[in-house]
Amino acid sequence: MTDSIIIMAAGASSRMKKPINNSKLSNAQIEAANSKSKVLIEFGREKKPFISYLISNIIQAGFKKIYIVTSEKADFFRNNFKIESKEVIINFSIQYISKARVKPLGTADAVLQTLDQFPLLKSISFCVCNGDNLYSVQSLFKIRKSKAINAFIAYDRDGLNFSKDRISSFAIAKMDNKNFLIDIIEKPELEIINKSLDKAGKIRVSMNLFKFNGNQSFKFFKNCPINDSRNEKEIPDVLKNMISEDSKSVLGIPISDSVLDLTSKTDILELEKHLK
Repeated sequence: MTDSIIIMAAGASSRMKKPINNSKLSNAQIEAANSKSKVLIEFGREKKPFISYLISNIIQAGFKKIYIVTSEKADFFRNNFKIESKEVIINFSIQYISKARVKPLGTADAVLQTLDQFPLLKSISFCVCNGDNLYSVQSLFKIRKSKAINAFIAYDRDGLNFSKDRISSFAIAKMDNKNFLIDIIEKPELEIINKSLDKAGKIRVSMNLFKFNGNQSFKFFKNCPINDSRNEKEIPDVLKNMISEDSKSVLGIPISDSVLDLTSKTDILELEKHLK
């Protein structure tokens, strides 16, 4: 069990900023998508930033300490984003970008820089999630309460309610009969997907909702290699290195649940239907 969670919100939002044809979005929505961090795009009657809905669910799930990873240039975000709650403490970390790069170095680097800026996390358990996904209170509660040293929510592919094309871009998690992670495969071929059923006959998908033990995982984040295909340091490679050293080190928590995803402009209208 843990009461700390890292929200990764320092990405470049490059897919959100791509132009879109025949859009039903208003000019204001397009301007927000092009100019803001996508987690700050506002929804609902109260015009709340997307990340506020995520934080609300995080608080309901029982977390007490939130660490939001932001970009170095996100001064407005850090100085003006407020959550009125006596139940939670919010800290900001910064994912710095080296002069040799244009984009951040990836999700594993985001976590590593947060651990370095808040060293207490290196000695306790903490969760990690995407800032552009809205996870249910149920999923967040399950990962927070897990007794496993390291774990991830293993979503039933059919319960996510995404199109087949979209699902194909997610990582498939292969687990053994006790739900320990065997492999995590990004953008797998159909033949591999069909051979990746779990003991319940389900295809499991990782949506980047994790729990880590700082003592055990820090060295894997620190030594994470750069992924050849993405030129970034990614959490799936951290997991692969962890299970290569100890095959029982990462537990999958099976669940059938939906996740709202804010990746591109086409997602905005869909989310407007859900976020009131």
